[in-house]
Amino acid sequence: MSETILVPYSFTKDCVYYFSRRIPSDLSHYYLASRIQYSLQTKAARVAASRSQSAA
Repeated sequence: MSETILVPYSFTKDCVYYFSRRIPSDLSHYYLASRIQYSLQTKAARVAASRSQSAA
């Protein structure tokens, strides 16, 4: 039986998890892009969930 682990604020690309959050409108003048996205540098869902929560 496989265990499903949901990783909030993330997406996968080539089986690697990436963090992604929209920049709030009141802070948007500090950034050039509308989103912050970067690699969580893992293929493991448990590790990605932990890193995503700490980044959020």
